[in-house]
Amino acid sequence: METRDIWESLKNELDRDEVLVLTGARQVGKTTTLYWLLSQISSKNKYYFDFENVVNRDLFSVKDYDRIIMELKNLGLDTSQKMYIAIDEIQLLPELPSIVKYLHDHYNFKFLISGSSSYYLKNLFSESMAGRKVVYELYPLSFGEFLRFKKEEYLLPEFSYDREFPGFTYQKLKHLYDEYIEFGALPKVVLTDNLTDKKKQLEMIFSSYINMDVQSLSDFKSMKEFTRLIQLLASRIGNKLNISQLSKVLGISRQTVDSYVAFMEQTYLIRLIKPFSRSVDVRLRVAPKLYFVDTGIANINYDLSGGAKYENTVCHQLFLHADSHLFGRKLAYFADEISEIDFVLNGAQAFEVKETPVETDRNQLARNAGKLGISQYRLIGKEKPAVFDDFIWGGMIG
Repeated sequence: METRDIWESLKNELDRDEVLVLTGARQVGKTTTLYWLLSQISSKNKYYFDFENVVNRDLFSVKDYDRIIMELKNLGLDTSQKMYIAIDEIQLLPELPSIVKYLHDHYNFKFLISGSSSYYLKNLFSESMAGRKVVYELYPLSFGEFLRFKKEEYLLPEFSYDREFPGFTYQKLKHLYDEYIEFGALPKVVLTDNLTDKKKQLEMIFSSYINMDVQSLSDFKSMKEFTRLIQLLASRIGNKLNISQLSKVLGISRQTVDSYVAFMEQTYLIRLIKPFSRSVDVRLRVAPKLYFVDTGIANINYDLSGGAKYENTVCHQLFLHADSHLFGRKLAYFADEISEIDFVLNGAQAFEVKETPVETDRNQLARNAGKLGISQYRLIGKEKPAVFDDFIWGGMIG
């Protein structure tokens, strides 16, 4: 089993009383993470429940919550001692928060729970679990994690905006970084070697998203409209989200498009990057830029250009380095009437993404960063041109 960077932080939560909530996209590794966490607990007083199994859902569906305790005893748990209960896919049982709250408050439980919906786990769950839970989000692999999964024993250095071009590393890892860009970073896809099978895996994961997450968590009337919107969004990666235009193309109301987009963001299909501004009004008024959480999923919904795939991948890499304590994850973009910067990280570093960067790109970025008073700026490139190397190679963004 290959490790994830987040696991040590999660392990530190095991000795605390709060309910540990893990959320993220489908097939991002939540179930594997729950199994790993259980393996780190020396006590045998633990149990794993998968709510895709209707029998497990039925056990927690009774109105008499003390009846659940009796059933746990029948499973061999000692209810007089601390119990570690892992529950997977909790979005399939909407009444679970009240059950968890009761059991957490009246018995010695440590709950480890996971699900695919940000809205359900972070918002609805908070109504009954205020002060009793801690939420972690699991995302597709970083490039450093990708290398571990590929058994490539190469430790990337800490990410830094002033990193020089790494000639040796570029030659050694370029083919792996190209694969990372093309097929994304969902663990099961990464561990699949055959390229045709990788695409099949992506199609199966996306089908599962439609048939499970969308069907179980929404009351949308038209799956055809919903999937058509996904295709349109994939074709607009890196562009500002234009709800009015999408509404006209699909022939549906703005409100419907808004609800679809919100659902896609809350279930980790897409990622919206807000404009860089110190004004709250601007951040709320100006449209966000659109990206997909996983490039591979985007690529099976639209034949992406090389530039779109690369920019989407870099967005994911930088997002993992954004400071989550600064007004949410601090990754933004900048644009005015005549200039644009692809990404502003943590309010202090400006990055422009180019497949093959050249000196004029750097000079333009310098002028645009100057408008924001940002002195730390770099190009992020995929291919090295013959006579220019003043850029960060994307593979160095671990």
